[in-house]
This record gives sequence, structure tokens and C-alpha cells, in this order.
Amino acid sequence: MTRLQAGGGRGHADAEDVLAAFARTDGDVAAARRVARQFADLDEGQRSALLWSEDPGARLVAVLLLVQAARERPDPELTDEYLTAAKAERFDDTALVDLAAEELVGVPLVGGSTGPLFALVKSDVAMVRRIAVVATLAFAKRGDAEVPLAIAGRLVRERSETVQSALGWVLRETGKRASEPALVAFLERSGRFLTQAARQTATEHLPGAERDRLGG
Repeated sequence: MTRLQAGGGRGHADAEDVLAAFARTDGDVAAARRVARQFADLDEGQRSALLWSEDPGARLVAVLLLVQAARERPDPELTDEYLTAAKAERFDDTALVDLAAEELVGVPLVGGSTGPLFALVKSDVAMVRRIAVVATLAFAKRGDAEVPLAIAGRLVRERSETVQSALGWVLRETGKRASEPALVAFLERSGRFLTQAARQTATEHLPGAERDRLGG
């Protein structure tokens, strides 16, 4: 385990305390959520130490701490902290995207400019491009198919499995939660560029005939 800088203050938890608590668990996402709730008042410096740690468990708990903080008090600095780590290629596990991108990146953009999402699409870092895709769940869940499909259209030719697997999942949810006709139209137009696995995921909730036609 990588030694993290302590110094959270006398009587206050620090990053080492968080890692010690996580080490006593099964190490899965459910355990990380419990630890994040336990240390919800961890100060920003110690949270940052976790986020930039070489320890995968530390980064997982840190991302969940960011999500908790955003739920309690939305703050652009939380989004910036998350994206800075992603752009620096600190994320090597898709869970760090899938558990947080919607709330930390997507939700703050609902009702405003979506320009930041399209900027993320242009990143050289595959995990950042995955963030752009997963963040659009915030729109799909509010009945907006336009934004998810626009982002998917920019990335549909992507060969990275990191991005393709997210496309399949988000397209499926867009059809389910926002507009099935819009999803079908997208797949008719661009579905051939998806990997077979992504197409199959995207069409899971379509009627049988449509699924067979578009998901093969």
C-alpha cells in the first residue's frame, strides 16, 4: 500500500485512516461506499491525497467522496478536481467513470451549455472520452435523447473498448428513458460503426424484431 501524506489535523481522520478502513473490507464498490460515508467529512487535502494515490482503493473511495460532496453541495470545483485527475490518466478502472461521471459532469450541465461535453470528446485520453459518454445519462434520464445521441455520434467510430462499451450502455438507456424512435433512427444511421457487443447492448430493450434487425 502506498504511504499517503498524513496530517489531517489532530483528532481528524486522514487519508491513511480511510485506507486502513477500506483494507478491512472486501474491497468492492459497496464497501467503498460504506467507507466514503464513514469519512464524509474528510478534508479536501486528504481527499486529494486519496485521488492521486497509486492505490486503486484510495482512488475509488476518493471518487465516491467527490460524488457525496456534489450531492450535498454542488460545486464546479468538485467537477474540476475529478476531471483533472482523469485527464492526467489517473483512472485505470472504468468504475471510476461509471460511478461518478453522470453526477459530477453531466448533472451540472443539464439546462446549460453542453459545450464542455463536446470538449471532452476531443480528449486523447480514452477514460475522458468515456466520461463524456457516461455523463449524458443525466440528460437521458430527464427525457433528453438529443445530447446523448449527439455525443455518441461523435464517438461511434471509436475503436477503444473503453468507449465502445459505454456507448452500448448509454444508447440502451437513452432508448429506454428518453426516446426509442430516436435510438432506432441513430442505429439505422450509425449502428454499423459500433462493435457487435455495443450494438447488442444498445438494442437490449428494443422489441424483438428491431433487436434482431439492428443488434446483429
